[in-house]
Amino acid sequence: MSVSAVTPLTILHTSDWHLGRRLYGRLRYDEFAAFLNWLQDTISAQQVDILVVAGDIFDTMTPSNKAQALYYEFLGKVSKSCCQHVVIVAGNHDSPTFLDAPSNVLKFLNVHVVGTACDDLNDEVMVLDDAAGTPHCIIAAVPYLRDRDVRSSSAGESAQSKDANVIKGICAHYDEVAKIAKVKQAELAKAHQCHIPIIATGHLFAAGGTTTDDDGVRELYVGSLGKVSADMFSESFDYVALGHLHVPQRVGDRETIRYSGSPIAMGFGEARQQKQVLLIQFGAVLNNTSLTVENLSKSISQQLTNTTVNVDKTIEKTAKKSVNQAASFIDDLFADVASIESDLHNETHSEQFSEESEVILSTPFTLTATLLHHDTLCQMQVTSLPIPTFQRLAQVSGDLETINQTVDNTIKTLTDTESVWLEIVYTGDEVVSELRESIEAMVVGLPCEVLKIKNTRTYNKVLNQQQISETLQDLNEQEVFERCLAAHNVPDEQRLTLREAYGQIVYDLHHTDTQAE
Repeated sequence: MSVSAVTPLTILHTSDWHLGRRLYGRLRYDEFAAFLNWLQDTISAQQVDILVVAGDIFDTMTPSNKAQALYYEFLGKVSKSCCQHVVIVAGNHDSPTFLDAPSNVLKFLNVHVVGTACDDLNDEVMVLDDAAGTPHCIIAAVPYLRDRDVRSSSAGESAQSKDANVIKGICAHYDEVAKIAKVKQAELAKAHQCHIPIIATGHLFAAGGTTTDDDGVRELYVGSLGKVSADMFSESFDYVALGHLHVPQRVGDRETIRYSGSPIAMGFGEARQQKQVLLIQFGAVLNNTSLTVENLSKSISQQLTNTTVNVDKTIEKTAKKSVNQAASFIDDLFADVASIESDLHNETHSEQFSEESEVILSTPFTLTATLLHHDTLCQMQVTSLPIPTFQRLAQVSGDLETINQTVDNTIKTLTDTESVWLEIVYTGDEVVSELRESIEAMVVGLPCEVLKIKNTRTYNKVLNQQQISETLQDLNEQEVFERCLAAHNVPDEQRLTLREAYGQIVYDLHHTDTQAE
């Protein structure tokens, strides 16, 4: 296939913004604002034609006024940039009706929003034109498919039957939109004598997907059902832009099916990940020498130097200082995640910290674009563009002496304008009667803030229950329920049924669109 046979096109894939999300009660609007400003600059710097956001724009179905303001201000600014179209689909955290409500207005800005799975699947397949009015992309804009969208329930249905029906429903949905898209593609190819790429979206959990302990990724279906495999997606899709999992990764051996991951660390477990957006290029744009990986990296550094972010000065300076940041992200969804993280941890920290300590730290390295996939035959490539860290996080564990030493070493890695948020995990054997007071004394006068202290020792928990009280904020819904089962001495033989019933209730609470009429 010649270069001229493929429509020149540049797409930027991102997802899981979770605007409005907090970290142990701490507001993070400065970080979100810094990211959206960086993203706007990146779109201009990389000459992006289409921005695809694959779900979880907001963290809750009832986003705050501040979160909404960030969202609409960003869309307004991007609509005036080189970006010709923005495609947004809902995730499981989003209210479908809330996203859909302004869609008829936003379409005049070339912002295309699909919050709810469409009754007529033709409405999910869009042909997007370039500035000259020539079709250059077909988008199969599939949002998060809720349980009711993909299966009909029946009384007495087993878990295995539910899982099979969920998978069957998801597959049927994608098969149908692929069929519609292929028909449109054939018509356009005949009319314009070129290949128009088909881009599909999705917000789902691929089988074998990598997550972290505190990323807040919820089960999409009751009982962890609905995990799909790569072969569910039609070969006719030139690229599949996925959301839901916060760890950047590809699905199996399919280079063109990828999760972009979340743009900022949603929990301390993500602190070591290099966050990214993905640049997908087709056709003649690959011959543009200004868009080589080397020049993309130079562009990122120059962009960070010149970007001004209208946020708190500390966050702004951190963004500018982050020119030297990078780390590894997980490329293969089925790779040996444990060994990758272990190797990275050992390489980064073996000389700084003792074997008894552990620190997960968002440490600055060099920001460089990474070519993930290049297909000469299909004239397309996928490049990772690293996102700077706008707030440093560190998870520190060990006994008191080790924690003290590790915190000091962590502070030494900061620039004069940076600060770090800490999560402290005490794993020492010594009984410490006033753990919180001891930790707070360590950090007095330092550019850091302890957001959470965890004590893994049972006897220390008992001893310190007055000083370190466990609150609902420390527990998720399942942990609260397990505490109730234990507190009321519920027999083991009854717990399985109760857990299943409770799981259904929690699912319904999370997935009921409270804004729908």
